[in-house]
Amino acid sequence: MIKKIISKYKLKKINVGVVGLGYVGLPLISRLIQAKINVFGIDNDKKKINLLKKGKKYIKTTSLTTLKYFKKNNKKISSNYKLASLCDVIIICLPTPLKKDHKTPNMEYVFNCAKYLKKYLKNDQLIILESTVYPGATAEFQKKLLNKKFIIGKNIFIGYSPERENPGDRKFNYNNTPKVISGYTKNCSKLVEILYKFFVKKTILVTKIEEAETSKLLENLYRAVNIGLVNEMKIICDKLKIDIFNVINAAATKNFGFQKFLPGPGLGGHCIPIDPFYLSWISKKKGYDPKFIKLSGIINSQIPRWTINKILKNFKSKNIKLLLLGISYKKNVDDDRESPAYEFIKILKNKNIKYDYSDPYFPKLRKGRNINDNKKSIILNKTNLQKYDASILLADHDCFNYKFIAQHSKLIIDTRGKYKEAKFRYLNNIFFY
Repeated sequence: MIKKIISKYKLKKINVGVVGLGYVGLPLISRLIQAKINVFGIDNDKKKINLLKKGKKYIKTTSLTTLKYFKKNNKKISSNYKLASLCDVIIICLPTPLKKDHKTPNMEYVFNCAKYLKKYLKNDQLIILESTVYPGATAEFQKKLLNKKFIIGKNIFIGYSPERENPGDRKFNYNNTPKVISGYTKNCSKLVEILYKFFVKKTILVTKIEEAETSKLLENLYRAVNIGLVNEMKIICDKLKIDIFNVINAAATKNFGFQKFLPGPGLGGHCIPIDPFYLSWISKKKGYDPKFIKLSGIINSQIPRWTINKILKNFKSKNIKLLLLGISYKKNVDDDRESPAYEFIKILKNKNIKYDYSDPYFPKLRKGRNINDNKKSIILNKTNLQKYDASILLADHDCFNYKFIAQHSKLIIDTRGKYKEAKFRYLNNIFFY
């Protein structure tokens, strides 16, 4: 039986459904379309579904291939899980945030998906989880998903392949980035590998699903700890009146044993601020309370307040008005998940300090980010820039005219080191925090 299924996969005679059409699911669909595979999309958000049916974007980096595909194939996208019954493969790309305590995994999206899919499962389907989860979560997921008639590796197949998207990175693609894959059994792994090789140049097969789950957490913990390290170095260097960016650039000339990380205004995105807590949570449940994870989280969470307090020392009065440059959590993306900009806004509001923002990726502030302001992005012209006592660079988008901003701002607080570039060295109204 498995030989027939493998043959079917190799001939691309399969329907692939993607559940969750966000920053991971939508690019995945685009790659599947380009690989000439028949694709279906499922998402609870009916607004997203309607926009895709009209060929319109809700993520600026959305591929035109995806938009054209669903405009022509309206029936292949829905908020109804019934569509899954038409699929041979179902790939789940749902968010895995933290609960309100900001320390405990919130698996409701993934586990609810299992309940919705359960009644539409059929023999010989392959179910792959791409969401970032704690070790053992895929096993929990399949227990909620399957009933007794299914035997994994015989008439149903389960896999895990952690997403490796990098929104806004023009150099990222799956020709230069390997994809970690795993399966519950050898048959599961075979099918997962065949599928991903349609659009990934190199796959890395991990024997146990739990190892693949943990590898994703380690990737992001590595970044969180190193960002925490350079952020703490920034505070130390500030006390010593040493330029942290010059220190980092000097250290980065070492061609072994060192990787360059830059400080910033705080952590953002879905991965780095959240994923380490998935590992610390499961570790605590097993009897060990991690130290590095906790420490890096404390340091990184303190950076927005440290930066604002340092900024305010430049002014004798709190009767000032600040301009925030960038709402995205990093440059060149319309992604504001866990963005440090929102922490800046909360702190400024608590201190009754007036602010505005400018970000071409966010014409207005999104609802649901615990910010009740109805502010809209201001145009960066000479008149507007001169209204503010300082402009604070939070996301160094390539589309910003940095020379123009510097020429017409009274003061610039650069949290990204953008103005360290040689072409800006003549400027004297820049402070680096």
